[in-house]
Amino acid sequence: MKARGPVLVLIALLALVLSGTAGAARLTLRDRQEISRTLDAFVNYGVKRHDVIKAYNTVTPEMRGDVTPKQWSKGDLPVYPFPARGTKFHGWTVQAYEGNELDFQLILMARKGSGQGSIAFLGAMKKIHGRWLVDGFMPAAIFAPEGQQARVVGTNDFMPGQQTDTLNSPSVGRVSSNYAFVPFAVFGLIILVLAGAGALAVVRHRRYVAGQNRTLPPLPPRASGDAPPGA
Repeated sequence: MKARGPVLVLIALLALVLSGTAGAARLTLRDRQEISRTLDAFVNYGVKRHDVIKAYNTVTPEMRGDVTPKQWSKGDLPVYPFPARGTKFHGWTVQAYEGNELDFQLILMARKGSGQGSIAFLGAMKKIHGRWLVDGFMPAAIFAPEGQQARVVGTNDFMPGQQTDTLNSPSVGRVSSNYAFVPFAVFGLIILVLAGAGALAVVRHRRYVAGQNRTLPPLPPRASGDAPPGA
């Protein structure tokens, strides 16, 4: 009986991995390349808040909602801001794929010196008129900055109406410091479990969040040498 919990977790994890692998197998090389190009522009300009208007046409009309190009250019966009490291973001993995819709996971590392930890994002894309566009993008798990006590904030902390300080809240699930000695590959499995648990919530809430037209805070000025390609 004591082994029942771990066994169920392993079964759920295996199902999640196999589902993503099956979906990924149906994607063509061209689709993969187009999705990667879209995500590069979306993260470099929208998520990083660098010349944000260039990210306007990387998202679906549903995600933009009633936000006009003028509002978007001023930073009033339904995109979570994050000082992502690098300029290429091709490490996304398929969570589900059917027809012209794709759910994916993308882990972004924080820029050095930003004081933030890495974030595992769950997102959705839709193919419209031959183009893959972002249809949703929400944090699923955020990790403490390097050097700080290990802890993870889950999907529920980013749901609409959440007003608490998620990183300091007593309700935040904490990862034991013993995990510091576990290889990163094993820790990646924890990310997959968290992502799988929040995937359905993201798909159901992404348009609701976009409809709120909430203004998200701008990021601090970027560090020299971290400008996206073509900026």
